[in-house]
Amino acid sequence: MNILYHHRTMADGAEGIHIREMVKALRGLGHEVRVVALAGDPTQPATARVSRVSALRRLIPGFAYELAELAYNVVGYRRIMKEARTFRPDVIYDRYNSYSTAALRAARRLKRPLLLEVNSPVAYERSVYEHLQLKFPSLARWYERTILEGADRIFVVSTPLERHLVNTLGIDSRRITVLPNGADPAVFAPRDGGAVRRRYGLGHHTVIGFVGILRPWHGVDLLLDAFHAVRRSHPDLHLLIVGDGPIQPQLESRARDLGLAGAATFTGRLAHADVVAHVDAMDVAVSPHATFYASPMKILEYMAMGKAVVAPAMDNIRDIVTDGETGLLFQPERVDALATVMQRLVDDETLRRTLGKNARRSVMEQFNWRHNAERVATHARELLRSCRDTERGVSV
Repeated sequence: MNILYHHRTMADGAEGIHIREMVKALRGLGHEVRVVALAGDPTQPATARVSRVSALRRLIPGFAYELAELAYNVVGYRRIMKEARTFRPDVIYDRYNSYSTAALRAARRLKRPLLLEVNSPVAYERSVYEHLQLKFPSLARWYERTILEGADRIFVVSTPLERHLVNTLGIDSRRITVLPNGADPAVFAPRDGGAVRRRYGLGHHTVIGFVGILRPWHGVDLLLDAFHAVRRSHPDLHLLIVGDGPIQPQLESRARDLGLAGAATFTGRLAHADVVAHVDAMDVAVSPHATFYASPMKILEYMAMGKAVVAPAMDNIRDIVTDGETGLLFQPERVDALATVMQRLVDDETLRRTLGKNARRSVMEQFNWRHNAERVATHARELLRSCRDTERGVSV
């Protein structure tokens, strides 16, 4: 198939990984994929234009940014239609973003199925979590419902996100497919972690780790408190926090206040390629908090690395982690619950190895980008058959 892939992001961070891996996986299955986006093809090196747009986003006022999002629909639509004249797509695949109707309009004009990937309820997310707060929330919600209602097939990353679309926005569940994020088991493959252990002087310490941007809602403060509790009976434990973010100074201060200055390492920001070696150095990998709708990529990368995973017992996490089989889940927001689960894994190396082995197998078999691309392609073919049958007047 010819798949025209549209997104309106900077293609950096987790969103860039998702876009790049899906494009690579679809191409790996033999499909032709053309990318139309501000950031260009994410499988190619970033351009200066991306840096300029990213800088502009940080500088302009919120209301002006939202007006620019609306204005992009004209630009995006023209770009899609221009590409379509030579590429002749069979389907259009769009990563949903606020106000973004360009792909929907183009799909209707071209009479091609629209596959919509939804990673979050953006109108809700930008009202609760984002530093760039919505200035026109009612308008954003109207656009969100319009875009979702217009899509032929919707891929959401979690079961709770599906429920949100159905119960809050009234979207027909029959058009929704739950497709959690993935990891690349060839890239995130277990090795020995020795180099990173030597770099930070970890020796043979049992290492509990976290990977991610240090933001208030990621729960790293919860992890620090739970680690402090477990370390009382295991003074040789070490905490490895991989990543940076706006609250790193507060977290470092909190670690010092807890007496963890020599037992906690903050690596700062690392390239995604360097994350693999750091996860490799961990014995227990923790995701202390998650939004109700997310499919945390870090958890799947932990699992691909064969690590014993600890995560909150939430429905979206249960989409990817089976408690007691591929990881251990704890009661969300509870320091004592997190500490209890961590303590169990620190005490039981055999359990750590068993969970890690099962977790990697689940990524190899299901939670990988190729599997996701195969499911997307299957739905795309079904939509194309349905369209052709309809054109021939066949009852479907």
